[in-house]
Amino acid sequence: MGRIGRIVFLGTGSFGVPLLRRLPDLADEVLVVSASGRPAGRGLQSRASPVAAEARSLGLALATPVHLRSDAGRAAIRDFLPDGLLLASYGQLVPADLLAVTPRPPLNVHPSLLPRHRGASPVAAAILAGDALTGVSLMVMTPELDAGPIVTQWAVPIGGREEAPELEARLAALAAEEVPQLLETWAGAGVQAHPQDPALVTMVREFTREDGRIDWSRPADEIDRQVRALQPWPGAWTTLGERRLHVRRAHPDETASDVPALDAPASDSRAPAPDRRPGDVLPGAPVSIVTGLGLLVLDEVQPAGRPIMAADAWRNGIQDSRVRLGG
Repeated sequence: MGRIGRIVFLGTGSFGVPLLRRLPDLADEVLVVSASGRPAGRGLQSRASPVAAEARSLGLALATPVHLRSDAGRAAIRDFLPDGLLLASYGQLVPADLLAVTPRPPLNVHPSLLPRHRGASPVAAAILAGDALTGVSLMVMTPELDAGPIVTQWAVPIGGREEAPELEARLAALAAEEVPQLLETWAGAGVQAHPQDPALVTMVREFTREDGRIDWSRPADEIDRQVRALQPWPGAWTTLGERRLHVRRAHPDETASDVPALDAPASDSRAPAPDRRPGDVLPGAPVSIVTGLGLLVLDEVQPAGRPIMAADAWRNGIQDSRVRLGG
């Protein structure tokens, strides 16, 4: 594989790490631009982003401007005199003047099948939406968010029980395997791209903590996707009284009939009775919650201020015979 010149790699999240590892063997020189460290942990000490930490371990030049649009951010890229810009999960829009600073079109590696799921958290969005397929898109960057023409895409099926971190890791590995082959073409004859279809655009905003709140009136399969999609942030959570309870792992009960059920056999102590409402915890094991449609079985939970634990151990520690979540 030929050399691809002087490359600025813009990345922050873990999605870009496997691809970054490939660049020292491809490029003549690499400058990594990543988000500045954020306070984390009990001491609120600054913690480097996954890409910044990897750049340091690889001995690569690193710049961490707070704002790419600042004079310092612009100067870091301009002074490097790059042949090309490559972005993967950076977290900031690149201003138009920097997109034009290189002789090659700037490229963005995005973990969705654009134009579906533009914006933040596309991996979680694909799981939340119940998509059967997702993938990686390589596109030419433009000033508008994730709107540039598509160079190529690689599609993959979403596993039935995949959580967001697992799917993101799989997409990151795919990008690291496939994108370098296109970079050689990019550095040589150049790449061809086609515009995105505006009629198919969906946008994904950044999630907030409130997005993790479970609405037990929704169907069990939708809540299951919420639990799997919103790991690690903001996590799916509910309340028991005044205290928050994170649901770390769960699955729909495929054997349960739709609930609330009006014709449940009286002899079945676990069958939802007519007076049971969404959020009610059924007696017995496993720990099953009444939802708007079906039962959701809790596998692992994390009460506020405590470690993750098996759901049955959590339930056994509650003395009340009737428990309702989220009420």
